[in-house]
Amino acid sequence: MLAVLIVIGTLPLHAAGSQAQGSSGVKAIDLKLNITTNDASAWTEGARRFKALIEERSGGRYTVSIYPNEQLAAGDQTGTLAMFYQDSGIIDIDVHSAMIHSGQIPELGICFMPWIFTEGNASVDRYLFADNAPGGKFIMDAIAKKGPVPLALGENGFRQFTNSKLALRTPEDFRNLKMRVPSVPVLSDLYRMLGTDPITMSMAEVFTALQNSTIDGQENPLDVINSYKLNEVQKFLTIGNYCYDPIVLAVSNKRWNSFTAADQQMFKQAAVEAMKYQVQYNRNAEKEVVTKMRAAGMQVNELSAAEIAAFQRTLAPLYSQYIARFGADAFAAFGYRAQ
Repeated sequence: MLAVLIVIGTLPLHAAGSQAQGSSGVKAIDLKLNITTNDASAWTEGARRFKALIEERSGGRYTVSIYPNEQLAAGDQTGTLAMFYQDSGIIDIDVHSAMIHSGQIPELGICFMPWIFTEGNASVDRYLFADNAPGGKFIMDAIAKKGPVPLALGENGFRQFTNSKLALRTPEDFRNLKMRVPSVPVLSDLYRMLGTDPITMSMAEVFTALQNSTIDGQENPLDVINSYKLNEVQKFLTIGNYCYDPIVLAVSNKRWNSFTAADQQMFKQAAVEAMKYQVQYNRNAEKEVVTKMRAAGMQVNELSAAEIAAFQRTLAPLYSQYIARFGADAFAAFGYRAQ
């Protein structure tokens, strides 16, 4: 806790709004918004849009201070989220990947099964973002049962592979690679099935680990690959869309219960609008990232349908394993039905 207080004390830029006053002359309530990624990411664009909407629509009664890079827990993703679930009062609003939420709620791992969204963004939109989308409801309900109040889903995006050794085209190409993966059981199991040595570490450590060849590669959406400048320490980028990761904008239960009903509605609407903007921003930006990576010297290959089918055959036992654990109905919420 002392470390957290020291970090907060060194961040006057993000806390500057805490002394602001609303249009009524009443001192504004400053809300601390935690975010995983850095200032250059599409996540932060969504957070900035949310901040602007809240401050405008509340007439300045609320201000939102954005803390990127998990600054409220010294870069510790899982530590920050644990504080949020514990309703510690340190974090009012949180933007985290559903992948990291799965550390608290294991069944969210279903969302990250390989190629569960068979038609790319069309499947994602149908099962996560459409009105009454079953997968989106599954995620939101699971988080709400644990205490935080999820307001809207955004997009981290489809995850891609990078490495320093070779162009990845077949399951066999992954053998013996040292790959950084998030601390998520389904991904650790997936990479072991491919014969890879999965290594977990915080995102803040990845660039240096790649630079020093402590690891050979990693997997992340294009926005993260770009915003963390991983092209500077990786030679190969493989576009496979193997796993999709939504993000969740949520409010702590304690803070939510301090809002009036009218303010709760304002926060909900602002979150929905901000995340809708964030999804579109991310998809537009992704179109430019591959061109940028090629120009920077990365070798880029895109998996064909036949190549993806070979991965699906290799990883089929993973589905049997996790369906037995979480049930076929839970998988159906994301569009998957066993053959």
